[in-house]
Amino acid sequence: MTERNGAALLSLRGVHRHYVTGDVAVRALDGIDLEVQEGEVVMLQGPSGSGKTTLLNVISALDSPTSGAYYFDGELVPSAPVEKKRKRISIPTPHPALRLLTWPPEAILNFFLLRPIFMIPHYLRYTLPRSTKLEKMTDFRRDNVGYVFQFFNLLGDLTALENVMLAQEIHGGRDKERAQQVLNLVGLEGMEDRFPSELSGGEQQRVAIARSLAKSPRLLLGDELTGNLDSETTAQVMKVLVKVCRKEKITAIIVTHDVSLTKYATRVIQMDSGKLVGDEPGGRATLNATMDTAEAVAEAAVGVVEKAVKSVGGLIAGAVSNTLETESKDEEEA
Repeated sequence: MTERNGAALLSLRGVHRHYVTGDVAVRALDGIDLEVQEGEVVMLQGPSGSGKTTLLNVISALDSPTSGAYYFDGELVPSAPVEKKRKRISIPTPHPALRLLTWPPEAILNFFLLRPIFMIPHYLRYTLPRSTKLEKMTDFRRDNVGYVFQFFNLLGDLTALENVMLAQEIHGGRDKERAQQVLNLVGLEGMEDRFPSELSGGEQQRVAIARSLAKSPRLLLGDELTGNLDSETTAQVMKVLVKVCRKEKITAIIVTHDVSLTKYATRVIQMDSGKLVGDEPGGRATLNATMDTAEAVAEAAVGVVEKAVKSVGGLIAGAVSNTLETESKDEEEA
């Protein structure tokens, strides 16, 4: 598997997510150990039912692991305990012939005595702590995560710009300038006043991407985001997505069944039966490394040129100063 160096943006250690359906325990995630560096574009692949969407839900804090730890930027991500079913205890219903005689005391005992006795401890022990943790999970998603779905989920009576600004409002406040900026980033400049019905499928998905970027997330998650697009439109959307992620320094994890999309990834992870079974460099790994090296060389070259210019400027200034001093002395002697 691919080796990783440096501090990871997100780290999952021994993460399990189990569900119980009747008498059957489903191991959706079965001991996941994963680190993702900042700026990576990760493609997550595997057969249906392998745990890909469950993993995205845990990473986005839509769901909580049954066990294990999840760290984001070095801090433990909040998780909520599995909801426990409250035991229902009440006085048995009497025979219909006696119900008129016993109904008032039965109802009074059930509602005013038995319910508080069993509900209040359950609320204080399970419901209240779980509710607090769920609020913290929501705060984490709002501050760090953008999500792009297979279906665009745009509001038809709002323009592209208004759809993006609505997402901003939900997350704390509108910023028209930022909304316009992200629409420009995804190649929709001049289309901000169009309604979804006036846009193609690829353009609508770009609006969805812009909407997820409007709050400047550090992590972008996509679940089959090109599943409803043709191959040509898919290529256009993915090129835009990779370009924006690189420019905005956003880490992306995308679930897909389309093997052709691996050329846009820096890393490809395979899942099966709730486990990670493969982790290899993607098609952009070498290209990104080359671009990073080129950018570093360019920055170093700029620094060298700036120093050279300052040095030459200093020499010229010194020479001019010496010349002026000499001329001044000659004038005084004359």
